[in-house]
Amino acid sequence: MVPNLTSSNSTAFLALPLEIRQQIYRFCIPENLCFICSGHMYHQNRPECWVEPRWRWDRTSDRYDAEENDCLHYVWESVEVSSTDGENSDEEDEYEPCKLDDYSQDSRRYLPRISSSHRSALPGLLLVCRQITDEVTGMLYGRNTFRVKVDGDGQLNLLRLFSSETREKMRRMILVLRPMGVSYGPSFCMDPKVWDGVLGSLSVIGFIVEQPSPYASPRVGPEDVFEKWTAWLTPILEYLGRALPRTAQIVVDANKGEDTVHIVENAMPGRCHFQRLRAADSIFRRGEFSLESGYWDDDGPTSCRDIINECDYDCYYSD
Repeated sequence: MVPNLTSSNSTAFLALPLEIRQQIYRFCIPENLCFICSGHMYHQNRPECWVEPRWRWDRTSDRYDAEENDCLHYVWESVEVSSTDGENSDEEDEYEPCKLDDYSQDSRRYLPRISSSHRSALPGLLLVCRQITDEVTGMLYGRNTFRVKVDGDGQLNLLRLFSSETREKMRRMILVLRPMGVSYGPSFCMDPKVWDGVLGSLSVIGFIVEQPSPYASPRVGPEDVFEKWTAWLTPILEYLGRALPRTAQIVVDANKGEDTVHIVENAMPGRCHFQRLRAADSIFRRGEFSLESGYWDDDGPTSCRDIINECDYDCYYSD
């Protein structure tokens, strides 16, 4: 239980102006990071030397074992994203600044610098008093970007991982809309009970919208593939257009797909800025994730199983 400080025991710290307190909080909390809303959030944006604490998998281990604190806990710096490996300057010019924390966690070139150090101050800071907890959580969820895979189980994860009050503190979000996954179908819709609060509070949102290949399935004609995708995507975009405030900045990476741009513009006329996002490079296989980059290469031989999906393989090659 977080204690409440009354006027009789208030500290000199709380007498400081809020702006100064927020500057101090920034030394203790993660900022400018992108978190994928999934069941593996605990492991994201950790330093390279980080090792999962033993208490996470060993119930008999002391969570605050003094011998582990120095090597297993960490603090976040104010993140300054860095580019390495001599990224092509012409390609770099294609990226426009946006207020999103725009990077792929699979990147080898462009990642936030996160240094390991002693045990994080964040857990203790959240336990000082209710007022500090409220101030810190507002910054924690407002100064990081949350990436949600709408075509997968992102909606369920958003509901499961965050309370409605916490979702309303988010200010930056990236939605991934791909023609695949458990939510890709005519029965899917964005649940207003999950989304209204968070969308209405956002200051900037990014859409990564992928158009299906006309020959995505050998048993479905190109027209049917496009019709299914349009029927799924259009209601989602129309809902987003209604739920997002007019003040929200909307950036869209459609990978220069003309049909995609047309559908997005029809759903939200005049509200979207189309640009390239680093977070979409691995999806569209561009830049360091291109087929020519060698990123997707492996050491093993390539077979027909590697280049077609499991269902088609079983259909073609089963007895």
